Amino acid sequence: MTLPNKRATRATLLALACILLSGCVSQWRWELGDSLHELPLPDPEDEVTLRQVLDLYGPPQTVSATDTGFVLAWEHWRIFETSVGFSLGAAGADFMSADWGSLRTKGEFILLAFDREHRLIAADHADWDSDGGGGQAVQPFFGFVSVVDTEGLLHYMPQHRWGMGLFKRLPEGLNRGSDPHTGQSGLEQRGTPASAGQRTLEMR
Repeated sequence: MTLPNKRATRATLLALACILLSGCVSQWRWELGDSLHELPLPDPEDEVTLRQVLDLYGPPQTVSATDTGFVLAWEHWRIFETSVGFSLGAAGADFMSADWGSLRTKGEFILLAFDREHRLIAADHADWDSDGGGGQAVQPFFGFVSVVDTEGLLHYMPQHRWGMGLFKRLPEGLNRGSDPHTGQSGLEQRGTPASAGQRTLEMR
């Protein structure tokens, strides 16, 4: 009697799993804003003017008034989402599936402060490469489940919404000074929860 070859057995089991299981892998990539890492950070000691900064970086994405002048900010985001899912659908059992997902974010943020004479008085740069979250799910029914949340990161860039402020309801329009993108009370970085920062001052 001849014993079955281990490699042949593994190949058979793998082929059987491929026949019985159905699955998919999805990868999403987003890039928001223009890259900033090749641009030099201006030095306030060089007596840099607003015009020089705008020539270098272009229009800012967020702006806010301050007690001594105003601040401008630019940001660049790269977002990577990967999802893997398997189900028993190919075996005729659409009631069970398993999903895994992960999210990674990379980006840069530049914040420049100016006085009332449009002269640069402070400059700051931050960059990150971090795990944005992940999750797993097992569904006892047929369907699709999202195990990572990118909604707070993928909304339009601030400059794409500037004109919308003219069409806001009256209570929101009166409170535009607290707007986290074009107000007078500070800026907000993308991804900040709605229950934190300047958004706690919004009237709804």
